[in-house]
Amino acid sequence: MDVTYENYGPLPHYRVEMSIFYIIFFIVFPFFFVNIFVALIIITFQEQGEKELEEGELDKNQKSCIDFAIGARPTQRYMPKNKDSTKYKVWKIVVSTAFEYFIMVLIVLNTLLLMMKAVK
Repeated sequence: MDVTYENYGPLPHYRVEMSIFYIIFFIVFPFFFVNIFVALIIITFQEQGEKELEEGELDKNQKSCIDFAIGARPTQRYMPKNKDSTKYKVWKIVVSTAFEYFIMVLIVLNTLLLMMKAVK
């Protein structure tokens, strides 16, 4: 970032665009490519699993049981019964949208701190 021309000394912040290029090239791009790679692996495994189910020698009852187990969702969400208890208050905080955003901010700050540590 401080490099100037040949046979000249460095100047502070002479080429800031190079630091931005390296951040994008070595941090942002690999992150997206790893996510795409993982997504492709997951999709491939799902397709192979579905193909195995189609080709398998399962009777109609076994197939319907597997379909039910794959698509099963809880009918209701857990909620503590006593609304005056500490358990209910903690549950109320944890399921809130604000708590979700707070955790996301902590993850981003942690990532930024790790990036700063690596640059040092």
